[in-house]
Amino acid sequence: MIKRLGSLLLLLAVAGLLCGAAADKEIRVAAGETRAQAVNAFQSRLVIAGKLAESVFLVGGSLRLDGEVTGDVICIAARVEIGANAVIGRDLIVIGGSLAKSDQARIAGELYNIRTHEDLKRIAGSVLPFLPESGGMTFFKVVKAFFWLILCLLALAVFPAAIAQAAAMAAREPLRHLGRGLLAMLLFLLLLLAFLLLSFVLIGIPLLIVLMAAFFLLLIFGRAAVFYFVGERCSRFLRLKANPAFFIVLGLALYTLLKFLPYVGGFLVVIIDLFVLGVAVGFFLKRRKAAL
Repeated sequence: MIKRLGSLLLLLAVAGLLCGAAADKEIRVAAGETRAQAVNAFQSRLVIAGKLAESVFLVGGSLRLDGEVTGDVICIAARVEIGANAVIGRDLIVIGGSLAKSDQARIAGELYNIRTHEDLKRIAGSVLPFLPESGGMTFFKVVKAFFWLILCLLALAVFPAAIAQAAAMAAREPLRHLGRGLLAMLLFLLLLLAFLLLSFVLIGIPLLIVLMAAFFLLLIFGRAAVFYFVGERCSRFLRLKANPAFFIVLGLALYTLLKFLPYVGGFLVVIIDLFVLGVAVGFFLKRRKAAL
């Protein structure tokens, strides 16, 4: 099991390196110019002095914004400079890398700079890590759907038998899985807040990293299993001959559609994610009990 976990982490690292190694190029939107298409770039230099009537998603490279972006600006491991004349219509999300922002820049949504303690406390105190995003972040939702598809397919490739077994468990005692997931979430939040406080005296930083990594891996495994379960049941109902990878694609598609349902969509997603955690925790507890 440890070897497979190491393999999964290695695959994730390789995927990140491949993204970072994409073609280096420069994308410019000159002053007075308007671009209607979204910018999705890797290891690129973005210079936006005009108007981008869409969103920006950048991995690696750099962004210099002196113009207007009507949607979200999402940058991962990039050098980000936001000038005094910059206008962002939704949220600015910077994960890793660096951020230099003028006080005169206007951001209609929220600023998320994951490198700061303030942002960590805001995330811990307001929204859970997997809750559906705000209604305005449609572009970010699409990006996250592809992100989770890749992670779940990687989990299936590394743990095919375990994912199938956990998916079979999902059909049994759903209320127990839901209750176990709720307890796991409460424990996670308590530990998260405790480690955030300890992080100010350094000892909490490695504990925080381990906690977040364990939670994230549980979420990947649980979602892969539940998507597998939902996709398999739907395929059986529709009498489709499909493979496990298709089960996950179909399950993820149905899960993503729930986010766009008015009123009840957000509530259903939260319930499903608690169920996901319960299935993952229940599976590993069962495996541990069997090993003793």
